[in-house]
Amino acid sequence: MVIRPSAAVAAAFLADGPADDVDLGLFGQFAGSWVLDCTEYELDGSTSVRRGEWHFGYALGGRATTDVWILPGVEHGVSVRFPDPAAGPGVWRSTWVGPGRRRAHTFLAARAGDEIVLDGGDLRWTFSDIETGTFRWRNEARRPDGTWRLQQTFEVWRQA
Repeated sequence: MVIRPSAAVAAAFLADGPADDVDLGLFGQFAGSWVLDCTEYELDGSTSVRRGEWHFGYALGGRATTDVWILPGVEHGVSVRFPDPAAGPGVWRSTWVGPGRRRAHTFLAARAGDEIVLDGGDLRWTFSDIETGTFRWRNEARRPDGTWRLQQTFEVWRQA
């Protein structure tokens, strides 16, 4: 049997679940496929809405979670996230790469009440209103005066 290079990379990268000695529940709760409506908020006050998809799973020998979100014609972005007890209790490291818009971001993530907040310094991403079949996500950028500007929101629901 011949394995295509992309299949070999996927098989080496993806995992069936978390490793026995790692708690990946914070982001592992999203494992599966989701549909989303992305609203983008422009500086001039205009908005646009696009339908997309988001797929979550496990990676790197079950020691990390990964996800790919797709906005057709705009972006295919991938995140890799893993808990880092050395950074603090309940703290995760997260890296996102979006080649369509030529961006890469790193974050520290942790639960904050009922939300999960990813802090990237001048960028903040928040998972909120988390239910079994739905959640919300928002992307905010820090303005020079220290306040936050909303850039994107996702309304997300689990694919049947």
